[in-house]
Amino acid sequence: MKKITILLIVIAAILTGCNLEPDVAPMPSFIGEANTTIAELLAMHEIGSEDSFDSIPVGSNIVICGYVTTSDEWGNNYKYINIQDETGAIQIKIDNKALYHKYQVGQRVYVKCDGLVLGDYRKLPQLGLWANGSMQAIPSFKTYLYLFPDGTPREDLKPIDMTTIPAANSIPSTMYNCLVRLVGATFVEGGTATFSEPGASTSHDIKMADGTTITLRTSNYATFASETLPVGTGEITGILTRYNNYVQLVISSLDDLVGFTTPVERQTIFSVNYANAFNEGWFQTGTGNAWQTMVNNNFSGFYVNPANGEDYYLISPAINLSNTTEPELSFTHRAPQGFHANTMMCFYTPDYTGDVNTTLWIPLPLSATDGTTTSVDELFALPEGAQTSNFRMMFHITNAPSAWYLSDIKITGLAQ
Repeated sequence: MKKITILLIVIAAILTGCNLEPDVAPMPSFIGEANTTIAELLAMHEIGSEDSFDSIPVGSNIVICGYVTTSDEWGNNYKYINIQDETGAIQIKIDNKALYHKYQVGQRVYVKCDGLVLGDYRKLPQLGLWANGSMQAIPSFKTYLYLFPDGTPREDLKPIDMTTIPAANSIPSTMYNCLVRLVGATFVEGGTATFSEPGASTSHDIKMADGTTITLRTSNYATFASETLPVGTGEITGILTRYNNYVQLVISSLDDLVGFTTPVERQTIFSVNYANAFNEGWFQTGTGNAWQTMVNNNFSGFYVNPANGEDYYLISPAINLSNTTEPELSFTHRAPQGFHANTMMCFYTPDYTGDVNTTLWIPLPLSATDGTTTSVDELFALPEGAQTSNFRMMFHITNAPSAWYLSDIKITGLAQ
C-alpha cells in the first residue's frame, strides 16, 4: 500500500507539472531586410517581343519584400503567388497547387532573388526559373532557399481603383500583377454565360462606364467556373495581367465581386408530352383533317395535313401563369411546302371561356415569311396581362396549301 501511495503521488506531481495546452506554431520571421523594391527589380529586365529572361546572379544579394495578393484556394490561380509593395508587383511561379496554406492573402514575404530568373510570359513579368525556352516554376522543395514568410497576414490590403482601361502598352510594367479594383464595371455577357466553359479557360469582356474594356480570364478548374456571370454594374477586385496586347483581370473567388445581381435562372413552366398530349388537356375543334401527334427519333410534336376547306383549331390545356414573372412562349414550326401567314396562325388568351368562338384570342405574329420551308424558332415575351391561371394558346390552320408541323412548345419564366 505504501508503494502504491508513493506511485500515485509521483503521477499526480507529474500531471500537475505538465502543460496540457496545445503547442502554438511559432510566428514565421525573417532575419534581414529588403534592399530592393519590386519596381527596381522589374527595371532589371526589358520585356521583349518574345518571352525572354534575365538571370539574377548568385551573390547579387537582391532581397525584395511584398504582401501576397492572390489565393489558389478556389482554383483560379495555379502554381503562383503575387506579391506587391508600394512600388509594384511581381508574379512568383512555384510548383505547388495548394500555396494558400503557406502564403495567405496579406502575408508578408521576403524573397532572396539570387539564382532566380526575372522574365516574362507573353509580356507579363514573372519571377522563377528558365528552362526549355520559357519561364518555369520554382520546385516546391526548394522554396525554402528563396521565399520567407514573415509575421501574420495583414487584413488591410487596398487595391488600386481603376475607372478606365488604358491600352496594354500604355500601362507600366510595375502596374501589372497589382491588385486592382474595377469601379463601374459590367459583364457584357452577364446573365447569359458562365465564368468558364468546361474544357478550357475562358475569356469574357468587362465593360467600364467610359466604354473601355478588359478581359476577365477564368480557369475551367475554378470552383465557380460553372456559375453564371452576374448582371448589373458593380466593382471587381482582382490581379491586373496581360497577354501580349490584351489587358486581363484574374479574380480569386466570387467574393471579389461586389454590387452585382445574381441572375435568376429561368424555369420551364409548361412543356408538352406529345405521346399523350390529347389525354393531358390538349383538344381540337373545327372542320377538316384533325391534328395528330408524332413521336420518333426525327420528330416529336403536332402535325396536320390540311384538307379542302380546312378550319381546325388546336388548343392547349389551361396553364397557370399567375405566379410567374417574365413568361416566354417558344416553339418551332415548319411547313414543308411553304408557310402562309394568313392560313397558319398562333393566338393566346388570358381567359378561355370554354368556347373558341366567344373567347378573346390575341394573335402572335409569327416570324416565318410566306413561302419559307425551313424550321423556324419562335420566341414571344408574354405581356403582364397573360399572367393568369387560365392562360391558353391556340394554333389555327385554315385553307392552308401545306402540312404544318409544331414542336418544342414550352413556356419558361421566373417562378415567384
